[in-house]
Formats: sequence, structure tokens, C-alpha cells
Amino acid sequence: MNKALLLVGFFVMGLMYPVMAQRDKEFQIRAGFGWSIYDADFKLKNGNSIQENDDGALSIQLPLEFRYELTERWNIGLDMKFGSYVYERDSAEGKSNSFFVFGIAGEYTIVNKDNFRWYSSFGIHAASLVIEEKSDDAIEYKEEEWTYSGGGIRLNTGVIIYLGDVVGLNFNLGLDTHNFKLKEYIKNSKKEDLSNLDATLKLAGLDGTIGLVFRIPRKNQ
Repeated sequence: MNKALLLVGFFVMGLMYPVMAQRDKEFQIRAGFGWSIYDADFKLKNGNSIQENDDGALSIQLPLEFRYELTERWNIGLDMKFGSYVYERDSAEGKSNSFFVFGIAGEYTIVNKDNFRWYSSFGIHAASLVIEEKSDDAIEYKEEEWTYSGGGIRLNTGVIIYLGDVVGLNFNLGLDTHNFKLKEYIKNSKKEDLSNLDATLKLAGLDGTIGLVFRIPRKNQ
């Protein structure tokens, strides 16, 4: 799915280039700070053994979004997020993780004023998640790394308040999902066989962002 999204993204940008050359439309770059609260459903199958865990998860991330105005109401663009999930203090020792999300989105502008926008958006994305753990006890020292990947969807709404011709504030809230599947497991620098090991992580929850918007404004007609 990652390759398919990349191909779609390049195709969309290719379509946008001649349009941008012929018409004066608004192009936006959005960046800021984000957070998510998820319901997390984890399932691990190891041979005949099955382990399941339904819990919550909190993530913090740095989103980066690009939007191009096809019409006064419709935008299209690319979304990226870099972040990590937050561990509880009593279980964080020796653990770290990071994720990357890449997707495409279509956006409808409900209110389109010079200095105020209210929009809603729908997007699909692919994501990768890497989890690392180190443990040292009397029996065995272990370094483990799990790599997950998968797709998901995002449905959101937000407002933009422009402070001038170029810079504005962006507030966004939405629903976000991820469906991860274990792709690689490395233990003590050795890649393990996954033929008897299957792990999935499904996340669904609330996603919020606060940040800045930079735009190349439309020329006055």
C-alpha cells in the first residue's frame, strides 16, 4: 500500500503542475503540534498461543500537510506525520518507538472567507511503526525490535484564521485509524522467522492539531 500511495501522490502532483501554471490558486503548507488518543487492540499469535490486549494509547506527533486549491471549495493534498506513542512511567524503561504516516487527502471548504476558512477532509494513509525494547535480567539480555506497517483512514474538520496575506493559525480535530501488521522482528541483531508469529495492532481514536499555515495567496481578480 505504501508504493500505491506514493504513485498516487506523484500522479496528483503531476496533474497539479500544469494547473498551477495556468491558474492562480492558493497553495498551503500546514505544520504544527499534534496529539492522538486511541483505543488499541493488540493480538499476538505465536504457534498455538494467542495473546490479546485491549487498551488505550496516547501519541504525540509533528504533522506536515500540503494543500492545493482546485476550486474555491475543493482542495487536494499530501499529509505526513512523525511521532511516537507515550509509555506509562512505570513501564517506560528500556522502551522506545517511532512512527511515520504518509497519505493523500481531499478537502471541502465549508466557509471560504479571505481571512477565515472552515473545512472538512477525508484521507487515506499508510504508516510504519518501529518499537524497540531492551531488557537485562539475571537470565538473559535482550534487544528486540518490532516493525509494523499498515493503512488507515482519517476524517477531520478544522478552521484556519489568517493573520495576514501569508501566515495563519490552524486548529484541527478528527477521527483517525491505523491497522498495523507485524512485518519484521529482530532479536539480539538476528531477524526472526515470522512463519509461526503473527501480530496485529488496530488503533482508532481522536486526533487533534494546532499549528501554523503558510500560503501563497490567490491574486486579486
